[in-house]
Amino acid sequence: MKDKPYSRRESLLFINSDPNVIKLYLRWLDLLGVERERLHVRVSIHETANVTEAESFWSELTGVPHSDFMKATLKKHTPKTNRKNTGEAYRGCLVIYVTKSAELYRRVEGAWYGIVLGADPANRHYVRFGRN
Repeated sequence: MKDKPYSRRESLLFINSDPNVIKLYLRWLDLLGVERERLHVRVSIHETANVTEAESFWSELTGVPHSDFMKATLKKHTPKTNRKNTGEAYRGCLVIYVTKSAELYRRVEGAWYGIVLGADPANRHYVRFGRN
């Protein structure tokens, strides 16, 4: 979840559809000592897709039992749009929320800005502790 200077949320909410990025994020949480019991997961997917199949896919990928998934968020179909994310390979996005995560949010935020600054030292004057 994006945190803004005028609206501090300080809770970890991660949304992605790339299985490798999700595995990396879960591994990062493991390294930070986050117990899997603190994770709440759900699928965000278009209403025309197969929710059960998507949840089974994400369950197998994450190791979170299918029965522990929260109710999926269904995106309404807009006939005017020409969606490319359809077919058997479409599994929506996985949403991962970490409970009681304010302190953890600050740790992740600090690590992220360290990565950003380390990747491009020229950006140091643009980013100051996550608040521009």
